Amino acid sequence: MTSIGYLYNQKNTLLNGISDSRNMISSTEDKISRLQQASSLLSTSISEVESIKSSINGLQIDNTRWKGKKESKFNETYSEYEVSVKDYLSKSNDAKETIDTDIKRYEAELTTYSSNLNYLTNSLDSLESQISQAQKG
Repeated sequence: MTSIGYLYNQKNTLLNGISDSRNMISSTEDKISRLQQASSLLSTSISEVESIKSSINGLQIDNTRWKGKKESKFNETYSEYEVSVKDYLSKSNDAKETIDTDIKRYEAELTTYSSNLNYLTNSLDSLESQISQAQKG
């Protein structure tokens, strides 16, 4: 026969574990929410830059108006623009990929925390039954 004091100690341990699990679930849900928002905003920014890039790339230049130094300066500036936009989009896509990977990792953690909470809750129910029986006996 198990002593009631021991069962109550077990109950306190389970209640602390349940509280910790709920805190971890809440914290992880907040992280996921913030990351999803960041991913969405980054997607929007990437799309906007790609749209602007397409409209700039689609501009028709009248070559008869560009000669000499002006043409060279334009070509140099345009080349810098292309490199900058390509670099920005590459880094932005990498950042979005990292964020999306983090979301998946936190979702897996959330599943684990939820499973642990379920296990602890079931254990508490069982322990409550044991305490009730010990008090009767």
